[in-house]
Amino acid sequence: MEVFMTEAQIDPECLNRMRDLVRNVSIDRFKRAAQNENYILLETSQLKRDVYDHWMALILVSGKALRITLKVHFNIKSSRKMASPIYGINPEKLEIRQAKDFIKEFCNLSAGYIKKIFEDQSIDVGISLPLVIRGFDEVFFERQDKESIIEDKFRIESGGVGVLCTNIVEVFNQSLLNDVDINIEEEEEEEIDFL
Repeated sequence: MEVFMTEAQIDPECLNRMRDLVRNVSIDRFKRAAQNENYILLETSQLKRDVYDHWMALILVSGKALRITLKVHFNIKSSRKMASPIYGINPEKLEIRQAKDFIKEFCNLSAGYIKKIFEDQSIDVGISLPLVIRGFDEVFFERQDKESIIEDKFRIESGGVGVLCTNIVEVFNQSLLNDVDINIEEEEEEEIDFL
């Protein structure tokens, strides 16, 4: 019989570990998606804003233990610059669809690796398909003020070009997460196909 903890019983350290997992996976997968090791993760102000950029991609990782909502806020001009080396063409010639696909693939890679980390440790989670919507739609995401939730914001960039990531982690069952190893293992480089 599973025992679900109440909101007050969720240890803030567990939330911080899950936040760090998302951050570590995000920077690692962004470098892989962009095929550029120069990208770094930067702290940003924790001030709340309603809209961070023109577009927003989002993806969910969810199961009995937790739910992670990763949102990537971007604009087409920056996305074209980040994706152009992969397609081997000038940023101006990159189609809008390709610029959006680059960000969606980053979301997919991040959520997929988070899922792999959990499943390798016998924690069942599923992931959604990545979705791109208008950045203005951020105003419809309700802010949560619960002890079982941590909201985070960080930037991934290189040379002044990058994306802003916001992520929300909600823990449902801390006992399933207590022994999770959040370290990212080195993997063989694999080629990423952008359609």
